[in-house]
Amino acid sequence: MAPEVMEGPYYINNEYVRTDLTETQAGVKLVLDIGVVDIVTCTPLPNAFVELWAANATGEYGGYPAGNPTHVHTETFLRGGYYTNANGIVEITTLYPGFYESRTAHIHTMIHKDWQQHANGTLISQSGSLVHVGQFFFEETWNDKIYETLPYTTNKQPRTLNTEDELIEGANGGGYNAFIDLELLGDDISEGVLGYITVGVDTRKSYPIENKYSL
Repeated sequence: MAPEVMEGPYYINNEYVRTDLTETQAGVKLVLDIGVVDIVTCTPLPNAFVELWAANATGEYGGYPAGNPTHVHTETFLRGGYYTNANGIVEITTLYPGFYESRTAHIHTMIHKDWQQHANGTLISQSGSLVHVGQFFFEETWNDKIYETLPYTTNKQPRTLNTEDELIEGANGGGYNAFIDLELLGDDISEGVLGYITVGVDTRKSYPIENKYSL
């Protein structure tokens, strides 16, 4: 089972239901295949909404200018998600996340059961049951390679390594591996990377969403 990890200050409710989160952002493409397993039945969980949000190449979150968690605007890059298929798998295209002060490269995730969406194509975040709040991480060898490329080299924030991140140990607790398995999509990093990770969730749970900001 994947451990629960803090939601963090940069969540925004009611983001778009979509499989491509990149918008006009520059960076290394990350095609992420996520499998969701119900630990109660030990079977894949279909129609689970897998929501992601992450910082861009220079360490900023869409919706939060200059990393200010008290000021929200309408940017939606690198936010949103989609639902798992009959085999409990969803594929979402995003970008390899940048680092920022006190945090190594990571992607936030929430997994919703019995979710609903608005007529405008956005998730109703408070619908259904939130069965998991977590974070995904990357091996430092991949971080090193990608952070040598543009636009990551323009990130002026101090880099935090995996060994310095305060949340990475908890996210990998109980025998769970919160590191995404990666491989190149083509001949080199410029063509992007493909990632795989499986998340075990307890479908009997229902966690609150702390952040009240919404799209």
